[in-house]
Amino acid sequence: MRLRIPALILHRWIGLLVGLLLIIISLTGSLLIFSDELDHAFNPQLWHVEPQGAMQSHQELVESAKELYPALKVHRITVPSSPDVAYTVMMAGAKDDYTDVYLNPFNGEVLGSRPWKQTIGGFLIELHVHLLAGEFGMQMVGICGGLLLLMGITGLALWNGWRNLKYGLTIRWRAPWQLIHYDVHKAIGVLSVAFLSLIAATGMAMVFWTPFENAVYHLTQTSKPVEVASQVAMGKAPMAIDEILQKAEAALPGAKLFKFFPAKKPEATFNVWMHFPQEHEFNKDPYLYLDQYTGAALRVDNPKQASLATRIMSAQYILHVGNYGGWLTRMLYCLVGFAPLALAMTGFALWQRRRWQAAHRREAMQHSQRITAKP
Repeated sequence: MRLRIPALILHRWIGLLVGLLLIIISLTGSLLIFSDELDHAFNPQLWHVEPQGAMQSHQELVESAKELYPALKVHRITVPSSPDVAYTVMMAGAKDDYTDVYLNPFNGEVLGSRPWKQTIGGFLIELHVHLLAGEFGMQMVGICGGLLLLMGITGLALWNGWRNLKYGLTIRWRAPWQLIHYDVHKAIGVLSVAFLSLIAATGMAMVFWTPFENAVYHLTQTSKPVEVASQVAMGKAPMAIDEILQKAEAALPGAKLFKFFPAKKPEATFNVWMHFPQEHEFNKDPYLYLDQYTGAALRVDNPKQASLATRIMSAQYILHVGNYGGWLTRMLYCLVGFAPLALAMTGFALWQRRRWQAAHRREAMQHSQRITAKP
């Protein structure tokens, strides 16, 4: 009982102060889970292609994008996951202003282009991660994650179903609306608290990445992976894209190209993100750092051989977006993202009811005092 009152006050005021932000963050997170599917459905002219034999070389496709935007640098290339999907080259401008170029991988035809922030995924990420407010917005998102965790803890402390689980999850549909709101609020909260807490914790870890990473490597007594760089040689040009990608595939037999990031500076590495098709999500995505001049693998982050600390850090994103367990987990995460909205609506109704009751009691007390004061 001593803890119940402060838990109730804390739970209520967190909801009132950051409830709207939590709703925005959670709903955009739900939509982001299926942002690729949504973008493909709404923009088939950019994404859909008809397979026409052999795909052009990566070098040729990248050159087609560079011809369209000669003043921009190539930032990232996404290799199609199936033959009927477009090849995507992301071009980088000043101040991390990105533009996506969509190409037919079989003939090099440019299907279209658009600023990354105008894509469904780009807009949702800007809103979900930055609240459209840059670095300050991202810090606010991290703080909201911590407050969501605290709301989950206080909500569990207030739950009355610890001794009788059936009673704690029962919704009395024939009761007055105030009781229905109360029952719905506690049922949704208890059923979603585990996933919301996991999402909040991993979201905080990604926002405050550096201190979290330092803590993980310190607690596990593990050294961080060594930073690597290409060896610049006078008069030596970088390797062709197709040649260096062959080196990457040779370094990890059986892995398939997913994305690659050409070097933007003379000392930078050529980075390749790959997939092991038959592996589970936590073992699936090796990342290679290659010397852009020789193609030598300077560092290979292979999940199968990684340290505990590295596996913990790599798991944060996967756990945050539900990218494990297939479609079932993704659907579950999407539904959980709507829980803060339902909790806010029912919680606000309960708060308003308490305010009305308190005002009614004050009026009754004042009326009683006036009657008593009469001669």
